[in-house]
Amino acid sequence: MVRENIKEYTVTEISTSIKNSLEENFGYVKVRGEVSNLSKPASGHIYLNLIDDKAIIKAIAWRSIVSRLSFIPEEGLEVICSGRLSTGYSDRYPGRSDYSIIIESIVPAGEGALMALLEKRKKQLFAEGLFNQEFKKSLPLYPETIGVITSPTGAVIKDIIHRLEDRFPCNLILWPVPVQGDDAAHFIADALKGFNKSHIDTDFKIPDVIIVARGGGSIEDLWPFNEEIVVRAVFESKIPVLSAVGHETDTTLIDFVSDLRAPTPTAAAELCTPNIDDLKMNLKSYQKNLFDSINNYIEDKFKLYKNLSDRLPVSLKLFTKSLLSEFKDLTQSLNYRILEEQINNYQERLYVSVESLNKSTKLYFENMYKLLSQNKKLLDNMSYKSVLNRGYSVIKNSKNKIITSSSDLEKDERIVAETSFAKIRAKVEGMENE
Repeated sequence: MVRENIKEYTVTEISTSIKNSLEENFGYVKVRGEVSNLSKPASGHIYLNLIDDKAIIKAIAWRSIVSRLSFIPEEGLEVICSGRLSTGYSDRYPGRSDYSIIIESIVPAGEGALMALLEKRKKQLFAEGLFNQEFKKSLPLYPETIGVITSPTGAVIKDIIHRLEDRFPCNLILWPVPVQGDDAAHFIADALKGFNKSHIDTDFKIPDVIIVARGGGSIEDLWPFNEEIVVRAVFESKIPVLSAVGHETDTTLIDFVSDLRAPTPTAAAELCTPNIDDLKMNLKSYQKNLFDSINNYIEDKFKLYKNLSDRLPVSLKLFTKSLLSEFKDLTQSLNYRILEEQINNYQERLYVSVESLNKSTKLYFENMYKLLSQNKKLLDNMSYKSVLNRGYSVIKNSKNKIITSSSDLEKDERIVAETSFAKIRAKVEGMENE
């Protein structure tokens, strides 16, 4: 029996009513399920289905959200999606009657899923060669500037600063980033790229080494340092990168791709700098060796003069003694620092002179080569062989003398005619004077 008194709706009205009812009753939700039918078109959006053993829900992450996700889903992985339930993909297609979850954040469902994804990603990047030892760069022995990528408010940056102040004071540039959360991976990757091109955009010197650091935490907290975008940014860095993420037992993918891994942020500050106390001790040792060498040299000269003076007559001895006294006065007034500066100045002048001599020698030989080439060309032009090339010949008698008159020839004498193409041997049968 048809109920004539039931209210009539248009398709738009009923679709809008369902949409409003769904959004009012559910609003913001978290949905756990397995990723299925994953699609990543060129538009930048991500489309997927969330399934369990009995049902399926469509889901979409718009491009603006995808750019901020710290985790990109993969087919078959169990995840937790947070977002709003709506029909027709929100306001973009309000007339559609099916419903979907508009994703605002997505994370793996539990530590097991993260570990499985981590192992899969590790094998993929290892197969690409990103962890190969041949790509590792050496850390500088005496860095002037150290770049640090970490949170500006945590204990990590304070520990690094204190350790550097105690160990090897140098310039430190902090690039502040969040070290966990959805946006962290993108900020960390941008910081690595920024340090590498900072000398192009600004006037300050790029760091000699970069430390990427954060304190310990769960695998979820450390996950930004397992993201592919961060790993590839470390691999592409022209500046050596030292990873110091978590505690000694924590391991992230950035540890495998970085040029050196430190167990803690404090250890990172130690690994990339020398100990200033050790440097001072070495300097004192070198200084002592220098003074000892100079003193030994002077003593040897004293002994030499003394031996010579013992063999000299009295007058010469007195003269030598006065010279020795003057020599002692001079040696006592020696200033080692001034001597060192003078030696350095002479050494610099020697380097300049050698360089100038090398340039002069090179120029001299170049001029000589040009002159030799010119003389050779002139000699070739003046040589009789150049005449031969024009069709003439040179006649020599049996004594290898060029024939210039009849007196140089005898009857039946053997002669040689030299041409440009051969030497022709002949016999004189007679002569007719002109």
